[in-house]
Amino acid sequence: MNAKKIAGLVAWLIAFALPFQYALLNTEEVVKEDGSANNTLGLISFVAMLALVFIGYALVDSSSGKGSEAHGH
Repeated sequence: MNAKKIAGLVAWLIAFALPFQYALLNTEEVVKEDGSANNTLGLISFVAMLALVFIGYALVDSSSGKGSEAHGH
């Protein structure tokens, strides 16, 4: 295993270790007492998770070393 693949797998591990309760499941703290909705922590958690998943995929995919000839064109 090379360093890019290990870094990609670590990125995936961190992405899926982020608490999903803030992004998807925690609806009790979203609505404030004045009736407005605010789920900034959930949005940040969700965006960070998506970014880490795609960064991890890019690192693992680029670690194969086959380049463009692996696509069969």
